[in-house]
Amino acid sequence: MPITLPDEITAIALADDYPALQIETADCSATLALNGAHLTHWQPSHTDRPVIYLSPTAILQQGKAIRGGVPLCWPWFNAHPTDPDSHPSHGVARIERWDLVSATVEDGSAIIELELKASPGIEAHVPFPFQLKALFNLGQTCSIVLETTNLAKENIALGGALHSYFSLSHIDNATVTGLQHTPYLDTAARPEKSAVQTERELRFQAETDRIYYGSDLPARIHDAEWKRSIVVEKAGSLTSVVWNPWIEKAASLGDLPDADYQRFLCIEAANARHDTRILAPGSTHRLETRFIVENLS
Repeated sequence: MPITLPDEITAIALADDYPALQIETADCSATLALNGAHLTHWQPSHTDRPVIYLSPTAILQQGKAIRGGVPLCWPWFNAHPTDPDSHPSHGVARIERWDLVSATVEDGSAIIELELKASPGIEAHVPFPFQLKALFNLGQTCSIVLETTNLAKENIALGGALHSYFSLSHIDNATVTGLQHTPYLDTAARPEKSAVQTERELRFQAETDRIYYGSDLPARIHDAEWKRSIVVEKAGSLTSVVWNPWIEKAASLGDLPDADYQRFLCIEAANARHDTRILAPGSTHRLETRFIVENLS
C-alpha cells in the first residue's frame, strides 16, 4: 500500500530512476535519497550555512555510493574482513534501494523509517537473514539510527558506520575537540600506527584517517570562519572515525573535485575493527548518531 506523505514531505527524483524525499518543515530542510537510505542534505532553520557536505560531482545512480551526505556502511566497515575482492567496500546498505515504511511530521520534525529487504543481490554478499531499518528524526537536530536484528539461528558479526560528511568554510578553519586522551589507530600511516591524542584540539594539515577507540563521548567541530560548532553525539558505538582525504587522495577520487577536501570533514559513529559486534540470534543492535548545530557569537 502506498505511503501517504504529509504536506511537509514531497516525493521527488534526484536523477532518472532515483527517488528521494524532500522535507521542508518549520524546523529544517532536508533531502533523503531512497538509494542507500542516504541523507544528502539537512539544515536546521537557525543556521544559514550548509551542515551536510555533498560533492557537486556525486554519482546519483542505482548501485553506486553517493560521495557526501551520510552513507550507511553495513554490515562491515571499510573492506570486507575476509574477501575484499568479492564484496563492495563498506557493505551493501549504501548502494541498495530501500523501502519507505512510514513518514510523519511531529512538532516541526520529520520522522521517517526506511527498511532494506533481502534480495538475491544482497544475499550474495550478506549470508545471513536480517531485519535492517534506518530511522531518521530531522528537525532542529538530526538523529539517524541504523537498527539491525539478527534473524539467523547462529551468531553473526556486525560492523558498520554512519559516515557523516560535515560542511566547512575551509579545512584550515576547522578544529575538533572531545578526543583528547583517546587512543587511536592511524590508518593513513604506512604501516598503520597506534597513538594517543594528547592535544586538546585536533587540527588538519595532511591526510587524516583515524579510528578512535574506547570512547562514547561526543566530538565537536569548531569552524572559526562560520562561527559555529557542530556537536556529533553517538550511541551503540565505541569507535569514532575522523577522515579527510587531503590533496593526493582527493585527486584520486573521481566523484570529488580536487580542491573539495578543503570543504568537509567526516566524523563517523562506527563499529570498526575490534568494535565489531557479535549479535546472538534474535538480538538487535542500534548504531546511532545525532548532530546539533550551535551558532557562536
